[in-house]
Amino acid sequence: MPDFEPDRAVDGPAPGMIFVGGPVLTMDPDRPRAEALAVRDGRITAVGARDEVMGLCGPATEVVDLAGRALLPGFVEAHGHPVMVALAVAPPAVDVRPFTVPTGAGVLDRIRAAVTAAEPGEPVCAYGVDPLLQRDLTPPTRAELDALRPDAPLVVVANSGHAAWANSAALRAAGITRDTPDPAGARFLRDADGEPTGEAHEGGAVEALLWVVAGDRLKPDRLAAALDWAYTEHARVGITTVADLATEPSLVPALRAAAERPGAAVRVRSYLIGTPELAADPDRRFPGHAPAEELFGISGMKLWAEGTAWEGTVATSFPYLDSAATRAMGPGRCNHAPMNYTPDQLAELAGAFTAQGYSMACHVHGDVTFEAVLDAYTRAAAADPEAFRALRPRMEHCGAVTAAQYRRAAELGATVSLFMDHIRWWGDVLADDLFGQEVADRWMAVRSAWDAGHRVSLHNDGVCSPTDPLASVATALTRRTPASGRVHGTAERLTLDEALLAVTAHPAWQLHLDDEIGTLRPGLRADLVVLARDPYGVPPELLPEQAAVTATYLGGRLTWGG
Repeated sequence: MPDFEPDRAVDGPAPGMIFVGGPVLTMDPDRPRAEALAVRDGRITAVGARDEVMGLCGPATEVVDLAGRALLPGFVEAHGHPVMVALAVAPPAVDVRPFTVPTGAGVLDRIRAAVTAAEPGEPVCAYGVDPLLQRDLTPPTRAELDALRPDAPLVVVANSGHAAWANSAALRAAGITRDTPDPAGARFLRDADGEPTGEAHEGGAVEALLWVVAGDRLKPDRLAAALDWAYTEHARVGITTVADLATEPSLVPALRAAAERPGAAVRVRSYLIGTPELAADPDRRFPGHAPAEELFGISGMKLWAEGTAWEGTVATSFPYLDSAATRAMGPGRCNHAPMNYTPDQLAELAGAFTAQGYSMACHVHGDVTFEAVLDAYTRAAAADPEAFRALRPRMEHCGAVTAAQYRRAAELGATVSLFMDHIRWWGDVLADDLFGQEVADRWMAVRSAWDAGHRVSLHNDGVCSPTDPLASVATALTRRTPASGRVHGTAERLTLDEALLAVTAHPAWQLHLDDEIGTLRPGLRADLVVLARDPYGVPPELLPEQAAVTATYLGGRLTWGG
């Protein structure tokens, strides 16, 4: 039976572990399925038929009986925010996301309780409000937040992370006045007299408020504990590698320290916040791509070309609906919103970072903005197209991107990562409140991206939706919004083969780790996830429940379950 002769990396001592008793789904096109897998010293040493792999067993080999469960490569979260998970929702944070607190009344109750429990003068931050899902909630005003907490900073952050609301004490602590300039690519909203209203939009402005309330969370011991908690939460859903797509450079030492602690639960690859200051300072270098055995490395730079559809701050060629939801976003929104940068500024930033040897990851939803980013990438690639391709520059989220634009991106050598949870959680909002059914049906057009030739990855975007790669897979298969059961865009579905590649081998390639992780082949790192059932025998919409993660291994070391 030549198809089941085991692949072996090298001859040598007996394996430390052998997994047997369930399907081994390798993501390797040369051997999609096997019956057993052997591990030694953190790497896969054999994949093949049960009897032949078991023949390698030694007296000290641990045999893991899968008992019908399925073994897959550890999931790779292409676009996460583990640092924000640590800072914003790790206990005892005030988590008011709609997945945690479904109503506006519940949000206010939780914020009031947090304010009551806080020490005098202690800053309070509540993360995750979303009026589109918490339907009885309206964004808080500065006066309302002052009434809740008049004498200490209080900041409420949108679930999207693209907006925040502050009381007067927080504005004073941040030094934000009528004379404060807007950060590059961001803005503080102001009233008719030019005074800040307390509302901030986009990275630099939101971040200025977050630093005020971070407080004790940034103390080394507390930050270390929060990062460990966040990493374990990723391991709990089968993730072995996560990309942090908004790393503040000052936090790099803490991330390196977390990676060096015994028992670190995940491998982290950071994209630093790509500020104009970093672009203008080519001598301020960070180490490039790290090998997989290093549990922290820097993969590139992150830009936000625009905001979010949830705040009316994306640039599209089609209009928003006239609805209660869009009217509540306020004047000046939802009318083909301006980008965070001009096309020339985008091109200058992309060109600078590319010349420094960094891959780019650019947040973009609107089709108008996507075109501008493509133009910027084209200009950045002009000097050396092949070197640009080799960096594997990325486009993130890609809500309204068209099939033609995906084809142009593929021709340029850019790659894409899609946020499928937009359909899972906000599919009905897209159809009924924001854009209409036709746009909802092609939002996150993952089939179009795949057919254009992309190695598509899927992601959960950290705190913005519950981190769970199996939920991304299920949504790519069904295009279903579970709350209503409605399906949005059957023509944009993936197959299970494709969707599993999009959370394993493809994101590993995007992170320049494809020769180390993402598939189960001899010689690669033993990053593994065990699912309760073979996903090929489970109804697609029930994957997260019926094929739930039961164990996760990083380099052959158990990080969650058993």
